[in-house]
Amino acid sequence: MSTSSDRAAAPVDSAVSTRPVLALATVLVAAVLVLADASIVNVAIPVLREDLGASFGQSQLIIAVYQICYAALLITGGRLGDLFGRRRLFVLGLTGFVLTSVACGLAPTPVFLIVARALQGATAALMFPQTLSVIQVAVPRERRPAAIAAFGITSAAATILGPLLSGAIIQLDLLGSSWRPSFLINLPIGAIGLLMAARYLPESRSEQAKKLDFGGVVLITAALAAAIVGLIEGKDQQWPAWAIGLIVASVPLFALFHWRCRAVQARTQSALVPPALWKDRGFVTGLIVYVLAYSCVLSFFLYQSITLQYGVGYTALQTGLTSTAYAVGTIAGYQIAVRVQKKVAGRTICFAGSALWTVGTAGILATVALTGDRLSGWYLLPALVVAGFGAGFMIGPLLGTILSGVHSSDAGAASGLLTTGQQVGGAVGIAVAGAVFLGALGTPGEDGALHHYSGAFTAALILMTAVLAVNTVLVRLLPSAKKP
Repeated sequence: MSTSSDRAAAPVDSAVSTRPVLALATVLVAAVLVLADASIVNVAIPVLREDLGASFGQSQLIIAVYQICYAALLITGGRLGDLFGRRRLFVLGLTGFVLTSVACGLAPTPVFLIVARALQGATAALMFPQTLSVIQVAVPRERRPAAIAAFGITSAAATILGPLLSGAIIQLDLLGSSWRPSFLINLPIGAIGLLMAARYLPESRSEQAKKLDFGGVVLITAALAAAIVGLIEGKDQQWPAWAIGLIVASVPLFALFHWRCRAVQARTQSALVPPALWKDRGFVTGLIVYVLAYSCVLSFFLYQSITLQYGVGYTALQTGLTSTAYAVGTIAGYQIAVRVQKKVAGRTICFAGSALWTVGTAGILATVALTGDRLSGWYLLPALVVAGFGAGFMIGPLLGTILSGVHSSDAGAASGLLTTGQQVGGAVGIAVAGAVFLGALGTPGEDGALHHYSGAFTAALILMTAVLAVNTVLVRLLPSAKKP
């Protein structure tokens, strides 16, 4: 909890924008670019491998290196915004993201693309934490719930519809360019974002943080990199000893990072993650719920995509179109949650949304299990809408609940933690659900391939439904507020 003196040092509304709608639209551009690029490559990998002659290992790195660099540097990016100005870091990160996107789109070799993707993830980590920070300090307090809901809608749509966009681009094959426009499209969108940032984003920074703790940067980067590399590469390489060793080594590194933050905060009030955040029950509980939620979102779409493409025989475009049912439900859930939140406590809405999300996922599980080798995307549509609606209804007020008690001086660190939690949750979900999926898949042959894939997807869905049920219980521990 922030003390009264803290609040006096850095008032929450000190950088409120004169045009908050346009400031919000500017940071939403960043959300679209970063989150769509995290998922857009999954669909493009088969064509990309053929075009560049990439090996299977290189294709995995093209996906993983973006996520590793992005997640490992998010907390640092958030704190840099607190120190040197959130608009400045946003513009710097967006500029770098556009340039590295062009490099990705023009990549002549797999190695060049891997390096460009790593730099793209690093620049995304500079830019993305500033989005929630800007909302916290630039949007008037009474309009923040709607702004955060808009951020949530955009984030969900970008993540879910990214593969659809990639599939459509690959299908069009503009001038024989194949997968390359999936990256090059960031140039005009990013240019618009930079023009809007220069005009509509107010500058803000923390008045408490005095300098960057480089020792903390090294520790948290090493801890996150060890955990995420171990999870992502360990799953793909059948859990070798070195991958398990990295995951184990991340535990003392996280402990050392926390100890360093406490020591630095006591001396200079410049900890990378202020220890006070861990004393905020709403923030800690919400962060756990957030991590568990995203562990189910990312793993669900990955293994649904594998099942539909390899089992049912869908194209990338058909798979993306099936996922739009979930996106439609999510957007509807967000919109209704914003209206209901004016009269109902955020915790109650989150509980109802989480319960509905669990029911919808259980419906998807029942559909896949009952149809077996007759599975079709059409059968999944009703349950996808219900699950998406529940996810949107829950996550809309969840972000506002988590951030409402966070002081503006710590907004960058809190935003960095939340977005890091999203990435770590996604990596953990993909790894654990992947182990269940691959364990149940076995070796599908020419005959009965769909039966194998639907069985494996059923096993993964059982795990996801159980996690969401646990999350529904945890939501009841969130602090209840009368109004957002």
